[in-house]
Amino acid sequence: MNLMLVVARILHVVLGATWVGFATFAAFFVVPAIQDVGPDGGKVMAALQRRGLLIVLPVIAIVTILSGIWLYWRASVGFQAEYSRSTVGMTYGVGGFLALVAYVIGLAVVRPAMARSAALSQTLSAATSEAERSQRLAEIGRIRAKGALGGKWVAILLIVATGAMAIARYV
Repeated sequence: MNLMLVVARILHVVLGATWVGFATFAAFFVVPAIQDVGPDGGKVMAALQRRGLLIVLPVIAIVTILSGIWLYWRASVGFQAEYSRSTVGMTYGVGGFLALVAYVIGLAVVRPAMARSAALSQTLSAATSEAERSQRLAEIGRIRAKGALGGKWVAILLIVATGAMAIARYV
């Protein structure tokens, strides 16, 4: 077997599993727990940021997507239309498209919401009045809710994409 094919498949499957696993864990467990904690949840968000989560996760997603595109190109013999119209090609294509949509939502909605809410949480101690603190807390809550909703969409899209990839060879 071709070494490049083996490496691409390992990267695609292992990093893809990492991406969908983290997205699901974060959307349904970590983020709700952070929201339950209230203002102190910002400390967890900031700690995740310091550990490079907002850099590492997009890199994992990009490598997953690029290796998937290369695998699709190889399977379709250079993106041949006949393959793309086959049930196998369409199933892989739908899975890939959903992963791309999830990536865009993650980059455009979830990542900025995490960064913004963590940054605002760090400024809570600088609030000069209770009204200002309450206003910042409300804004943090709104931003976290937007990020949480985006995160759930990312997780659902990635779960469906993973399912499509899992069954594509058999449809």
